[in-house]
Amino acid sequence: MKEISEETIEKISKTKLENGRKKILEGFVKNDIPTQINNNLAIPAHRTREHISFDQFKTLISQGKSLQELCKSYSKHLMAFYSYLSKGKITLSKEQFIEEYNKGIPLDEIGRSHNIPREHITYLREYYGIKRKGATYQKRLQNEVPLSQEAKDVIIGSLLGDGYIDPDGYFTEKHSPEQLEYLQWKSSFLKSITTTKSWSYYEAIDGRYGTLIKTHQFRTVTHSFLHDLRKTFYKKIDQKNQKVIPDNITDMLNDLVMAIWFMDDGTTDWKYRNGFKSSIGSLPSCKICSESFSEVDNKLLSKAIYKRFGIMSEVKFKGNDINKPQIVFSTEESIKLIHIIKKHLHPNLMYKVKEDLYVLSLIAKEYQKQIAL
Repeated sequence: MKEISEETIEKISKTKLENGRKKILEGFVKNDIPTQINNNLAIPAHRTREHISFDQFKTLISQGKSLQELCKSYSKHLMAFYSYLSKGKITLSKEQFIEEYNKGIPLDEIGRSHNIPREHITYLREYYGIKRKGATYQKRLQNEVPLSQEAKDVIIGSLLGDGYIDPDGYFTEKHSPEQLEYLQWKSSFLKSITTTKSWSYYEAIDGRYGTLIKTHQFRTVTHSFLHDLRKTFYKKIDQKNQKVIPDNITDMLNDLVMAIWFMDDGTTDWKYRNGFKSSIGSLPSCKICSESFSEVDNKLLSKAIYKRFGIMSEVKFKGNDINKPQIVFSTEESIKLIHIIKKHLHPNLMYKVKEDLYVLSLIAKEYQKQIAL
């Protein structure tokens, strides 16, 4: 057998390195490589090699550096991930990754199901800028208890009003001290997803008026129902996640959902001006300040209310501002609305549907004004 010279071996080696570099360069052009969200991919603390971003990796390869050369200066595991990514071998999108990860599926399983080596799946999570979830989070999802229908209704009604579900699947809501009892009442329906860390309180100065703002916040743990609802109620519009009304909102509405929504954003005009009723026989008129939703979504809500309860309403604009749509009910339709929601209202918010309590609230507000003076 003819012996191969060192010169030939070196030439073969250089050819292999150059071919490898060319494959990576070709990948930059022909493969749809997802954008890196976070340039600072973590390197374990016990390793001394520094990290570089994918853009820096591309630049160095384009300047003639081989993968082998880069591995001498930077983490070989990170360089291997960038090479794997460059060659178009990763087809798992950020959206798919988040959906599976939020369900509590371990990284190992996500990697296996998408043919991504275990040593690359962690880097991919960081590359996409997805917050790490520990074993506690995954165990909680895998052992979660189904929510009651009442709990689901409270959450849906709150989403129409003041509630929020963050991308990780946590429901949260904030209120002033005056509405703390109402927020505590809401939380009583959500005990199965409440912990000792669910409550927080903070104070801040309102930059506009220089006044002190006191806020109580309630936050649940994550739950698959909340993950699903997040996908239903939030859409990316103009690169921002915005709360929207789902097409199947009619199926979600019931008396309790409407009551929660009305307690959050509804008001009733009993025709009082300066503490006196303008007309003795006048009837109340209700409206829901739903300006956090678009005009199109408000119209969808108005139609859903009619389909579900037979109650008619109109979408009007506060102060003729097209950015502030409201759902307004006539006096006759307001009586129907009050009839279906009043049995579900919290005692502190009964003034929204009972005239005598409304008058007392006016007196209390006037008294508070006098004290302030």
